[in-house]
Amino acid sequence: MPDIKVTPLGAGQDVGRSCVLVSIGSKNVMFDCGMHMGYNDERRFPDFSYVTRDGPLNEFLDCVIITHFHLDHCGALPYMSEMVGFGGPIYMTHPTKAICPILLEDYRKISVDKKGETNFFTSQMIKDCMKKVVAVNLHETVRVDDQLEIKCYYA
Repeated sequence: MPDIKVTPLGAGQDVGRSCVLVSIGSKNVMFDCGMHMGYNDERRFPDFSYVTRDGPLNEFLDCVIITHFHLDHCGALPYMSEMVGFGGPIYMTHPTKAICPILLEDYRKISVDKKGETNFFTSQMIKDCMKKVVAVNLHETVRVDDQLEIKCYYA
């Protein structure tokens, strides 16, 4: 039985910024990549320094799985993929992939266009991020690599 380690990168004792790193043996899977709506500083996005301080996230994460489309679970995806630089696979269901970019763009408009916030992702970053998403059907088994498979279920 491989060792299992669970590291919350956000949402510990709080609602928002859901992001949990699960290490199973040599595999590292991130569940969710959310933002915290109550902050407009570095506390808005998960702290990826707990994953790595020395290199790109691609070298340490095998994949990201988004459980659903609420911004506290997917809102930091463009930040992680386009600003921090994660290029690995991002998995979510078809409904989540359809709704996620709409919510991300709406929140970007409110934060940047109306409030004038900086250090935020752009519309193009949202589009580029969503191109990296692999949509998964419920009950479909997806092989991430030769040692890791995932399968989506209703909660």
